[in-house]
Amino acid sequence: MNFIKWNDETMSIGIMLIDNQHKELLKIINKLSSSIHNHSQRRDILEILDELISYADYHFSTEEELFDKFNYKESEIHKKEHSLYVKEFIELRNKIMQDKVYMNKSAIEVSESVFNYIVKWFLNHVVGSDRKFVEVFKENGVSKQRLL
Repeated sequence: MNFIKWNDETMSIGIMLIDNQHKELLKIINKLSSSIHNHSQRRDILEILDELISYADYHFSTEEELFDKFNYKESEIHKKEHSLYVKEFIELRNKIMQDKVYMNKSAIEVSESVFNYIVKWFLNHVVGSDRKFVEVFKENGVSKQRLL
């Protein structure tokens, strides 16, 4: 698996605070790629997934605080997406630990499967749903020059 490189042109939403958090999420995701190359064990994959769950929760909380602060009209829809993502990540973690299909796969196969799923999620999140709130944040002074 190749590392996913941050691309300002396609991934940046133009809000430094959120872009920096997205870059951090990408670093964690790329640890999965490293785990494949390093022939990591299942426990390593679970640790990376735990880190991703924890950081995603932090990142989502940041976005949600700003939604509430600026009365973002699609706040509830976006919050539901966040809850669903965290739930899916936790379910994925549980499957890796308990599901017979995952238990019969090698750690590399599991890493590849998780990596592909997470990359798809990340790109949909960054390039898709997060673009919807950009104007509201910028209208309220959250931009490249000013962090909250």
